[in-house]
Amino acid sequence: MTASQTADTPSPVSPTRTLMLLLAGCSVVGPISTLVLMPALPAIRAEFGASTAATQAVISAFLFAFAAGIPFTGPLSDRYGRRPVLLIGLSTFFAGSLLAAYAPTLEVLVFARAIQALGCSASATVSRAVLGDVYRDWRLAQALANLTLFMMMGTSISPYLGGWMTERFGWHAPFLVLMAISSITGIACWRLLPETRVVKSNAASARQLFDTSLAVLRKPVFVGCMIDAGVIYALYLGFISVAPYIMSEMLGKPATEFGIYVLFLSVGYFLGNFVVSRIQGHAQLERVARFGTYLQAASACTAAAFVWSGHTDPLYWFVPMLPLAFAQGLTLPHVTASAVRLVPNFAGVASSLIGLAQQAAAAIAVQGMGFLPTDSPIPVLTVCAILSLISLCVMIAVDRALHQPGMPSA
Repeated sequence: MTASQTADTPSPVSPTRTLMLLLAGCSVVGPISTLVLMPALPAIRAEFGASTAATQAVISAFLFAFAAGIPFTGPLSDRYGRRPVLLIGLSTFFAGSLLAAYAPTLEVLVFARAIQALGCSASATVSRAVLGDVYRDWRLAQALANLTLFMMMGTSISPYLGGWMTERFGWHAPFLVLMAISSITGIACWRLLPETRVVKSNAASARQLFDTSLAVLRKPVFVGCMIDAGVIYALYLGFISVAPYIMSEMLGKPATEFGIYVLFLSVGYFLGNFVVSRIQGHAQLERVARFGTYLQAASACTAAAFVWSGHTDPLYWFVPMLPLAFAQGLTLPHVTASAVRLVPNFAGVASSLIGLAQQAAAAIAVQGMGFLPTDSPIPVLTVCAILSLISLCVMIAVDRALHQPGMPSA
């Protein structure tokens, strides 16, 4: 079976509200574990007496480990099933959270974050693969947007809660909350999550899955989707990973204030996904995603123009970032769905490769921005503007390729 074959065997599981809630719970642990720590980064740096670049490893090590685990979790779920891989992932995340909560040094904390990430790589990848099992047409993008809407209920308040907990109980407290979230989610999935993988008599071997991954990577349009998804995620996460240092050093703002600003960005991303979740039809989704990419570039460039002209108050960074987050909510579900639809019989492989691109790009951006000066927002917003223009160019190329004869239709 090749990567280009279309799926003709329906999933034995029908989409339900319970299934979406379970997948949202599995998908949310990764974003929460990152967003809830963003306001705590200055406190972690102060406690361990580390540099900004060294402290950024708390985020970048997570993202690198996430990226390293993703290529394995998707294919493993294709071969052995979604349920076992996902449950093992949640258990691993719990273990990493426990170690992080009581980490005595920055090095141990970074190691614990890597363990967390390996668990998240399974839960996030398998969640998208389950949707790929259940939806085989344009409704996949809509389902991904709906999944994000459920996720955003938790992630939107994570930065504020992280700042609140850090100010009152120290940076260890968020990890105790993550332990509770992973425990509840794991028990619910163990009891309620069905197996959605279609079992085939000629199930692919590990070598066949590896060959499939290589075949997928030979598709220029798929690689374009990977790059675009990676750049979009890197832009957002790179910005919010550096912003708390700038607010703390340049303006003396507390962690909770950063959380409030990020809450507005989460609202924008939520609204973008809400719009996508209400759209029906592949053509409309394409138009909305295209508009989102142009809006992302315009917003990032506007924020950069503000700070370059001397307007350095946080309002001048975050207000343009609100439409940027909205734009990303419009674009990212379509980019991901377009990639998965190229290889419908290997949703796990496609989901893994897209996730790999996102996490690797974000890790490079987060660690790289840790070396930028944090006494001004100019460097980070300049990088964000450049990334938005790269995303725009890639989108134009992918859009042309998807309309070539032979590409999958809705």
